[in-house]
Amino acid sequence: MPPKYKKRADGRYCTHVKIGVDSDGKSQRKTVYAKTIRELEEKAAELRRQVGIGAVVDSGNTTLGEWADLWLRTYKAGVEYNTLQMYKFTVENYVKAYLGNIKLKDVKTMHLQQVINENQDKPETLRKFRLTIVQIFEQAIINDMVVKNPAKGIKLPPVRKSTKRRALTEQEIEIIKTLSLDIKTQCFVYLLLYTGMRKSEILALTKSDIDRKRMEITVNKTLVFKVNQSEIKNTTKTSTGMRTLRILAPLKDVLFAYMDSINTDLLFTTMKGATFTDTAYRRMWAKFECAMGTKEITAHIFRHNFATMLYEADVDVKAAQTMMGHKNIQMMHDIYTHLGKTRMDKSLDKLDNYVSSSHDVVNANGKTPTNT
Repeated sequence: MPPKYKKRADGRYCTHVKIGVDSDGKSQRKTVYAKTIRELEEKAAELRRQVGIGAVVDSGNTTLGEWADLWLRTYKAGVEYNTLQMYKFTVENYVKAYLGNIKLKDVKTMHLQQVINENQDKPETLRKFRLTIVQIFEQAIINDMVVKNPAKGIKLPPVRKSTKRRALTEQEIEIIKTLSLDIKTQCFVYLLLYTGMRKSEILALTKSDIDRKRMEITVNKTLVFKVNQSEIKNTTKTSTGMRTLRILAPLKDVLFAYMDSINTDLLFTTMKGATFTDTAYRRMWAKFECAMGTKEITAHIFRHNFATMLYEADVDVKAAQTMMGHKNIQMMHDIYTHLGKTRMDKSLDKLDNYVSSSHDVVNANGKTPTNT
């Protein structure tokens, strides 16, 4: 074994890597630990690489806020835009806002739990906070900044049972069919209603994605909003999001008429022909809300409604998963199970009403009452 590696009493190997010099010109070294020599060499090489790009910090005095910022720059540089924004928001508003000035090595599970306890009314935010803080400390361990992860001991409050996502009512669907909308908004709404596509998938559609002869729509892109900019990604939300959908009869005339009315390949654009921005989308959706007279209907309700239509049409659950672009078939199983229970409850109500109205009631004496 080369002399630069030392085996500790606890079985781990360690070595020292020069990370700089102090104000007196003395070398500063950082100790790296690992269970095997190979792992130790890899960690030492990674530390030298970080020294080279100026990404090494003093583990003794570094605050959680400083490490969180460095973690974002170093380990989240290549993630999708929306994912990066989620991490940045969580770091700024929950990691740094609550605990940013505490030294990284001094952060205890109790500190993190206090953040959880003060935000119990925000279950989704807490989920993102735990997701973020666990990763921050895992990378701190890998970089020998701390020896254990205090985030693994935090407990989230029980999640209240959320209200089931509803489908559109029959009355709402009938109203939608009679709305007086401009052709662009109408086409967008009909695509929601008769394809079950996500709004990001619809806003990325091009004319070349529409096959009039085969009556098919190819889903292979998504539109991602960036502040008030946007970008079309040649991927879908999930690996199973790439799919081909049938153009159903009620959609055909509206879709084709809209396609013939525009001179851009991209179906939905701003007035200047650019990709839709978040502002442009909100303006278009506001027209629908105004015509409906309510803000309670979301684009995702249309998606759940389409899943309900698939169930009512007795479409096989695996085929329904493909049409919806779900990565996990369990999602469709859950929807179908819930809808099956709803159908059963309605059937039992009908049976109860039938029995109550068509059979005489027997009184306590076992005799059938007669009219007098």
